[in-house]
Amino acid sequence: MNNFIRIFLLLFVQVSIYPQVCFVKSISTSEEEIPYCIRQMGNTCFASIRTCNEQFGIWQGTNLIKFNSDGETQAELDFEINENNFFSIETILPLSQSAFITVGRYKNQSDANAYIYIMKVDTSLQVLWENRFAVNKPLIGNITSILDEDTNILIGASCETFMPDWKRELLFLKVNTNGDSIQANYEMHGNPYGNSIHSLLDIDGQYKAFVNGYSAYTNNNCFSEILQLDSCLNLVEVRPAPYIIEVYTTAERINDKQYYLAGMVYSSATHYDVGIAKLSNMEDSLAYNHAGKPGKAVDYSGWKQCMSIANSNSIYTGGTGNDNGLFYSCNTTTKVLMLSNYDSLLNCRWTRFYGSDTACYTLSTLEATSDGGCIMGGMFYTPSRPENLLDVVILKVDSLGLFTNLPKNAFVRVQDAIVYPNPGHDYLVIQSGPQIAGAGFRLYDAAGCAVLESTLNSTNEQITTSMLPPGVYPWQIIHKGKLIEQGKWVKY
Repeated sequence: MNNFIRIFLLLFVQVSIYPQVCFVKSISTSEEEIPYCIRQMGNTCFASIRTCNEQFGIWQGTNLIKFNSDGETQAELDFEINENNFFSIETILPLSQSAFITVGRYKNQSDANAYIYIMKVDTSLQVLWENRFAVNKPLIGNITSILDEDTNILIGASCETFMPDWKRELLFLKVNTNGDSIQANYEMHGNPYGNSIHSLLDIDGQYKAFVNGYSAYTNNNCFSEILQLDSCLNLVEVRPAPYIIEVYTTAERINDKQYYLAGMVYSSATHYDVGIAKLSNMEDSLAYNHAGKPGKAVDYSGWKQCMSIANSNSIYTGGTGNDNGLFYSCNTTTKVLMLSNYDSLLNCRWTRFYGSDTACYTLSTLEATSDGGCIMGGMFYTPSRPENLLDVVILKVDSLGLFTNLPKNAFVRVQDAIVYPNPGHDYLVIQSGPQIAGAGFRLYDAAGCAVLESTLNSTNEQITTSMLPPGVYPWQIIHKGKLIEQGKWVKY
């Protein structure tokens, strides 16, 4: 047997034994639900789901869910909801193969101030210990946490007053894995009406906090800034976020000298893309890219997390394609989850879209998985059933962004391109991934005759349709002689 055959058989056996499992999972109850975070530990995943009780009408509870690699729920830990308190789990930090830390926020209406709430939980969802740390304000807005290089828990929180003042200041808290406080510092130099925190990073002996509200300390008109903190959590320097990456940002460490930063970037004066930069620890640019091209698309980054690293040469960014910024309404039925994959130099391999014709989807969080694929957690809103409000959808795709062995009747489908607005009038836009560059787009009339043809030379092509009469127009996208997408576009 020659070496080529041996290698082929070895690869065949490995693929047969270790397939990339994919699934579509929905979570729908009598309450509203939003996924806040998802973490993989071995062959198991854990998700924090924030819930809203219809009786009280506010987001008060949290479910911690354990599910296997097939998406089947194995255990749940529910935190009781009542009209006097609220609780959330914002991040899950794996400690070992058998335990993890959760960090969230808690408020009882009878208490003057809110609490940062930390728990250690084992993989059977038994709470091993819990601890609370009171803050100096009645509310906690955004909160994020990481395990630093010394395996301490670093927490950043935006502490807030009630309306109409709505004043904020940032709290940085360091806690050990036994739940004991090591250090705390309130940072009050920012705009008291604009302070917010989205991500943390431990790199080169310092901490970085990715925030809003510190533009007065930079010479850049950006919305987001980077706070340099020393090991004692004191502010050392304020830097502007490169490429004006802003709003819902996620930072991921590469090594002691480099990191990735993802978030929303302007592709035109009024529209966003999901951008990603490879930066040095001094914010020097090493590479940059973004999903989409300048055009009519409004693409929001994932609400709680928008980036995750599968390995050194596979980085995922995610967001919501054609978003309108509202959870409970739709621009069109093309409001979809959007996932992109990049190599280590930030060359985009592919961008794919996930949705359906009956609901609108919003990405909340994502997690790269050990098999090279990715899990996305989002919300979906069905206009025909508004009484359902928000339900949770969790998708597991393979390393190509595809569903492997998924039933054809799954309620979410994967697309290489979307066409919108639908219905439209003077123009339509074809938003696609770079994997189908050069594909042909054809629009047909009711008789089946092609009335418009275009080549997809960019990932965001706009086509004028003002000369067409109102009606229903079938469309097709053909790539290398193969039909890859089709649908109907309506002109009003």
